[in-house]
Amino acid sequence: MTAPDQQKLTENAYTVLATFILRARRVEAHSLAADRTRLLDWAQGKAKLTVRTDGGPAELAIDLPEEEALDSLAARCRPFILNNETVYHAKVMNALGYLTRGEQDLADKLQTLKAGWRRLDPSTKTALAYDSQTGPVGGRLGAPVTDVALAYAWLYGDLVHADDITDRVASHDIDARYQGAALVIANVAVEVIKTMGLIRLALNGGVLTLDPKLFTERVTVRTSIRQTLAAVALGPIGTPREVLERILDEQAAAAFTAGTEGAATDHDRPMALDND
Repeated sequence: MTAPDQQKLTENAYTVLATFILRARRVEAHSLAADRTRLLDWAQGKAKLTVRTDGGPAELAIDLPEEEALDSLAARCRPFILNNETVYHAKVMNALGYLTRGEQDLADKLQTLKAGWRRLDPSTKTALAYDSQTGPVGGRLGAPVTDVALAYAWLYGDLVHADDITDRVASHDIDARYQGAALVIANVAVEVIKTMGLIRLALNGGVLTLDPKLFTERVTVRTSIRQTLAAVALGPIGTPREVLERILDEQAAAAFTAGTEGAATDHDRPMALDND
């Protein structure tokens, strides 16, 4: 490989990482990621099974995130699982692998990361934690559907698109789809956080060279905004823009004139002459 080719690959890899870091920090800053213990509980699909000794029905209790919060987290996580995005997980893994080549300890950790990401890819046919079948009481159960398939059916049938998901989910309702989504989206968030951990480890070890601003630049919005306005032009509804701009120009001219008149120089001031 020629030096220019190697330089180009390095630049491209750092571009991928820089873009990933900014998007990943939005995941780290999300309210559902604030409590890492709960996030891991959702990622592990924790549930409570109660079996009664008196012969009564068993009960399965599952604690899931609030729907609107998961909607938001899913939106922040989605670019990492879309193969046409710059921050698609495989592209990020390749970039990290290239930039940390020769570092065996990091290479081992990277392989673990890659395996974790592959489990969450839309193309996987393997369940993350469970397969599910559903059907009418007393009737035949439908075909098994993986939790990953349910998650992506929710993502594209209930959240961001309106795909026809009937064939994909074999009669699983929106609650079942959401349960799969909570599991998968929580795992995506966990993998994002783990990937950021590896990037920070490589950065602190001097293996990566990254702009510090990538870790300090604001990635979430301020919802309370206070601005000092230099000038304001008011008019009735429907006032043409050029009229408002003329008012602002007049204000600016008046301010400039006032400032000029107030700034007296030495040769502007009267001089006191001593006639003695």
